[in-house]
Amino acid sequence: MTIAPPEGTRYTLPGLSLARHKVIKALKRLYHSWGYEPVEVPAIERYDPAHPAAAKSFKLSDRDSGVLALRADFTPAIARLVKLHYGEAAAGHSPKRFQYCGALWQAINPDMARTREFTQIGLELIGVNTARADAELIHLARESVREVGLAPRVEIGNPGFVRVLFDLADVPEAKREALAQVIDHKDMRSLQEQLDALKVAPDLRQALLAVPDLYGDLNILSEARRVAPWPETRRSLDRLEAILAEFEDSSELLLDLGMARRLSYYTGMTFRAYTFDFGQPLLGGGRYDGALLPYAAGFAIGLERLLSALPPPSEAEAPLLLSLDDVRARLLRAHGFIVERALDEDPAQARAYAKTRGISYLLTQAGLEPLVTNPPALADLNTLLEGDQHA
Repeated sequence: MTIAPPEGTRYTLPGLSLARHKVIKALKRLYHSWGYEPVEVPAIERYDPAHPAAAKSFKLSDRDSGVLALRADFTPAIARLVKLHYGEAAAGHSPKRFQYCGALWQAINPDMARTREFTQIGLELIGVNTARADAELIHLARESVREVGLAPRVEIGNPGFVRVLFDLADVPEAKREALAQVIDHKDMRSLQEQLDALKVAPDLRQALLAVPDLYGDLNILSEARRVAPWPETRRSLDRLEAILAEFEDSSELLLDLGMARRLSYYTGMTFRAYTFDFGQPLLGGGRYDGALLPYAAGFAIGLERLLSALPPPSEAEAPLLLSLDDVRARLLRAHGFIVERALDEDPAQARAYAKTRGISYLLTQAGLEPLVTNPPALADLNTLLEGDQHA
């Protein structure tokens, strides 16, 4: 009887596993080159009903009757790490850059790839709030997509702009999330209905109805200043303009001032990165000052979604060599060759096994023995073996 893994989990076979590791390695290298230090946080946490993902957490019973939870979100865990070990950054007096990578578990309606277990890679820039810091994260979001071989398109918003309009329109706090949601979804009918019910002043109603259409290249800032001419909204747009001024080439950037998701969490710019012919965002993030730390911003990539935007991985390739000579096999591995060790000392058995695996050469003490017609040329390998023979 075949036992499938629990719903929402999976086995990862060699071809896909190799593709996952290659993407993770490339992104970690990119982030390290920008000064982001790797950190790790526990997979098991104390259960906290106030945790942003508490409703999705897998809860565990501890031996002392305490309640624990599997890690459901990295950002709160990183915030706890900062508070415990980096007091100046936690207080907003010193910048720190961190990168992370690992598994998350969510029990109910997870956002990433509709799975219970998924892998997330991300960055946090802590302890600073400047346009240059915001721009750095957008730079890295764009480069992350490019690093895996995709063409990036980054959509940038500013929930602070929508929040200011809500303040000016005296939108009650209890109504804001629902109103922000219909703006983010560009649901004009629901937006009109909610604004009518709130009896918003005509000029602010007109401005809020215009927000979902404030989408396009950098010229949209001029339109935003026209439809929302108040000093408070201008200050919000000034910050966005300062962020965009940090880019020499803005051709891959778009503005979406209707990006108003999680209005109670995000306090400044937000962004999502896409690639062409793939409708879902590959990553998302933004500035969340005050939610967990005085000054903090970051973004996260769902590895499974990113891989689904890439060409399907091929099956893991067989190594070129099967070896009956342990000494020279070690030499070849030291020079980067993948050499599988024969598990049967009988050359005939080794040859038969190699052919079932599609291995091109058998390495014996007598030398290299090709096992297929027109095997791949291995001039460098022959040079190494000849050098070892004459040593």
